[in-house]
Amino acid sequence: MKIIDILRLSFGNLRRNMLRTILTVSGVVVGIGAIVFLVSLGFGLQELAVSKVANLDALTLLTINPSQKENTLLNAEAVNKFKTVDGIKDVSPVISYSASIATDSDYGDTIAYGVIPKYFSLEDISVDYGSRTFSGDNANEVVISIASLKALKLTDPAKALGKELTTKIVSVDKKEEKTLKLKIIGISKDTETKFAYTPIQVLDQFKDGTYSKVKAKISAREKMPEIRKAVESMGYPTNSVTDTVDQINQVFNIVKIVLGGFGFIALMVAAIGIFNTLTIALLERTHEIGVMKAIGGRNSDVALVFTAEASMIGLFGGLLGVSTGWILGKGINLLVNFVAVSLDGPATVLFSTPLWFAGIVVAFAFTVSTVAGILPAMRAAKLDPLEALRYE
Repeated sequence: MKIIDILRLSFGNLRRNMLRTILTVSGVVVGIGAIVFLVSLGFGLQELAVSKVANLDALTLLTINPSQKENTLLNAEAVNKFKTVDGIKDVSPVISYSASIATDSDYGDTIAYGVIPKYFSLEDISVDYGSRTFSGDNANEVVISIASLKALKLTDPAKALGKELTTKIVSVDKKEEKTLKLKIIGISKDTETKFAYTPIQVLDQFKDGTYSKVKAKISAREKMPEIRKAVESMGYPTNSVTDTVDQINQVFNIVKIVLGGFGFIALMVAAIGIFNTLTIALLERTHEIGVMKAIGGRNSDVALVFTAEASMIGLFGGLLGVSTGWILGKGINLLVNFVAVSLDGPATVLFSTPLWFAGIVVAFAFTVSTVAGILPAMRAAKLDPLEALRYE
């Protein structure tokens, strides 16, 4: 019997018992839909968490920290060594201190960073008012965040720009303080993070030529492991946003497996339904099987007919289940975003269904259904044609 004949016969048998077929396929739809819905939620939350932690540029940034070894200083000489490492495009040293800032009437605190101009582009720091370009390498100027200016009651950029701040730089051991007069030339509207950026030479006088850290721009994210290994072999510890991203991915991989497990249970229940449907069909069509064998049908043809019916149920159920889970996820996402936007919150994507995942789920449903139909198919193939013809 040709494959096309087997498929036509199987499809006709499913269509002849339409209600039973719909109920059996529905079981697969529920199982696959649950898997797609729950795992898509896992994918969506994972992407949302990663996007909050880092953008694509941040994944190519490496932070090089001071060494704990003697005679291994994080200074200009070390920075020149980092520049020679293959794969490092740019290097930006940073000096940081705890600092207090004050006007004539108000007082606050912040973190003062000494940076070179290219640091702003490396870290993608947004300066929303004024300029982030210092007038000189030794200029007593500062780019500061709204979060730092709150305590000074200078949240209005028009009033803050050009204002001179009395800035006290506090040493790490808090035994020494240095006072600077810094003019505000730029303001970031960041209301959460306190920072104040000034030319690195302004703070370098307090640091004896060493840096608090060095930011290195990597040419490609794939080169990050080998570059970290090269830098760490020089004696300098490193860290990167990729460490956090990898940890997030590990956590959400476990979450997706757990969520997918709930859907898998529903699919196993559906597989039992397929087994039950084909077993009942075997009893109902015993005479039909006898006729098939009597007119020349082989055991393999009979087995293929039953197996094809199970496979069709899995294929239809898988396709409909993926569509159902995707539509349900989109619907809930729209509802959540509608509520969020109406409350002046940001719209987010909570569900994400990669095409490769949808394909794997459909193939999984097809495979599970086919396996569930093998035993009834083998029983049908082993029926004695004479006994089958007598059966009523």
